[in-house]
Amino acid sequence: MTCCLFATLALVHAAPGEAEAQLPGASLWDFVEPATGTVADEEEREAAQELAAERFAERSISGAAWTREPELSLYLDPLGAVSSDPLFADLIDPSEFDLPVVFNDRVAVWMRYFLGRGRDWYTRYLERSTAYLPMMHRELDAAGLPRDLTFLAMIESGFSTKARSYASAVGLWQFIASTGRYYGLRVDSWVDQRRDPLLATRAAALYLDELYDTFDDWYLAFAAYNTGPGRVQRASRREGTRDYWTLVDADALHSQTQNYVPKILAAAIIGKHPERYGFHGLDYQPELRVDTVEVAGSVSLDVLARCAGTSSADLERLNPALLRGATPPDGDLVVHVPRGRSEAFLAALEALPPEHRVTYKRHTVARGESLGTIATRYGVGLDDLARFNRIDDPDRIYVGMELQIPVAGQVSPEPDASQTTTIHTVRGGETLAAIASRYGTDTATIQKDNGLADADHIVAGQRLRVRGEPTAAVEVTHVVAKGDTLSGIATSYGVSVADVKRWNKLSSSTIHPGQKLLLLGSRDDWLSYTVRSGDSLSRIARAQGCTVSELKAWNELESSTIQPGQTLRIQRK
Repeated sequence: MTCCLFATLALVHAAPGEAEAQLPGASLWDFVEPATGTVADEEEREAAQELAAERFAERSISGAAWTREPELSLYLDPLGAVSSDPLFADLIDPSEFDLPVVFNDRVAVWMRYFLGRGRDWYTRYLERSTAYLPMMHRELDAAGLPRDLTFLAMIESGFSTKARSYASAVGLWQFIASTGRYYGLRVDSWVDQRRDPLLATRAAALYLDELYDTFDDWYLAFAAYNTGPGRVQRASRREGTRDYWTLVDADALHSQTQNYVPKILAAAIIGKHPERYGFHGLDYQPELRVDTVEVAGSVSLDVLARCAGTSSADLERLNPALLRGATPPDGDLVVHVPRGRSEAFLAALEALPPEHRVTYKRHTVARGESLGTIATRYGVGLDDLARFNRIDDPDRIYVGMELQIPVAGQVSPEPDASQTTTIHTVRGGETLAAIASRYGTDTATIQKDNGLADADHIVAGQRLRVRGEPTAAVEVTHVVAKGDTLSGIATSYGVSVADVKRWNKLSSSTIHPGQKLLLLGSRDDWLSYTVRSGDSLSRIARAQGCTVSELKAWNELESSTIQPGQTLRIQRK
């Protein structure tokens, strides 16, 4: 929940060994969510800095004596100062609220803060609030909860979806990861639904409803939201009371929690009549009016934006939970689109070929690779690659780590409608050049149509949109060598074992050296052969009916050394 900045500031100046003693007792928001390997975007950093700066300004309030210091006007104009009330206490009407509202010295202190040193912060909160309040009110109404619970969100995050506390509490309602997941929010490297205004509000409604059921008192429920229900229950049992103000007077709660409820009440009193307290000419944000749809599988943000008929920046603003510029590859995900565009959006997405839904590629880090070399290989900026994968330290990538590579050029244009287009499934050992030759096109066209940044990086099973039709098949004879297997031969030629067995009328997968197998290929001038363990150039040459010298020339080999997994080009005879 809300970060305890007061404890944090004390720790900065604590001697070694004193930090643990100064921390408050364990509660949900005390545990820092690990952030290793992630990096916040600029807007996130600004939101975190704003929240920290506001909490820092509150230090003058926390722990202060609950006596009002005389204003300078009291000395300059005693009668005028006594007769005026800048807090308009006589105008506060509890019946205007759907939460219990009281006015006392503790509330007055926070009202003076919001009207004085904290005025700039409160102004920003008011201006942002209008983007989310209509949605929040609808969700709270549906849950049967008071609408004025929105003032809790105001003091938690200042209505910033990207607000992050020092303890990694995130979003409008400042959930830590474990609490968010408990109430149904997805939090991982792809998605952080704590930042989703709608879903986080629903989760907060569930949590607050449970807290109220537990304590049957909104002030105790607020205290529990801030510090954890266990602490509040223990303090209540210890003091023998279920009255929040009695617990505060007994100093039974942490200082932040003792300030928490008065702060909410102060924010609510001012928020009901901001003009009364001098908040004029504010730049209120328009309501975020959205339709909510479910998207299956991974689709890039720019593709989603095009389907929704809006800009990537606008769609990102509607979907702050998307961390990687795309929906995740697994399962369905809630996506928000501009109000009234859901049907057109879903129709456009349905009509989009699967290979055009994603404008990023996956890359698994290999030994010896750095983020810089990977960025260079795919023609993207190092900073862009780090930001896209939320990598804080470029030196902290590891072998086997999967990276998402943003592809330049976004979604490729549609091919000429008059030209036949085929969806080709890449087979093992195939190259883009071989595919292009088979369909009578070129590699550059295939790259352009499929958003491929690297012609050498295609994988078996990948679906490509190719202009043209495949050429007729031709026969290739393969002489089985010692150590050959049917699956190995099929893989080398980019065909299936079932096809090889069918073409050669084989009832089993058993083959023997010297046996000749019929393989059907395309009329390409070249075929690809994947080197297997135990292969040599002479053995491959014999099987393919060519010479070692030809193999070396075709593949620009300076020696006869080859490695398993290496792909060789072989010219058809």
